[in-house]
Amino acid sequence: MEKPKPPIKFDIKLTSIRKKNIHGTAIFHEKEFKISIKPEGDVEVMKIPFKILGIMDEIHLVRFSGVTGAYTEYRPMVQDSLKGIEIESDEILRDLSKSKKKYDTIEIFVN
Repeated sequence: MEKPKPPIKFDIKLTSIRKKNIHGTAIFHEKEFKISIKPEGDVEVMKIPFKILGIMDEIHLVRFSGVTGAYTEYRPMVQDSLKGIEIESDEILRDLSKSKKKYDTIEIFVN
């Protein structure tokens, strides 16, 4: 059996909710990025401000989790972004709006 690949991990701090969007910061390899979570367009999407070989323009499992054991997950298309980390998902927005302080990590599990 092949050993599973480690997830791509971001530490996050969600700071505010404005106009049905959640905003905050994410840290990846000691670099800080702005993060915004907004309602879904046509398809669930996660945009990241850098390219990771082998995951771009594909659907992957993305999990938001916290130290309390709380988690929520979805399967977005991972795409490139110029602005920061942008997440478009009605389900994630709804889950995080209820209790944004529960979550401190995002992981992308590569297929």
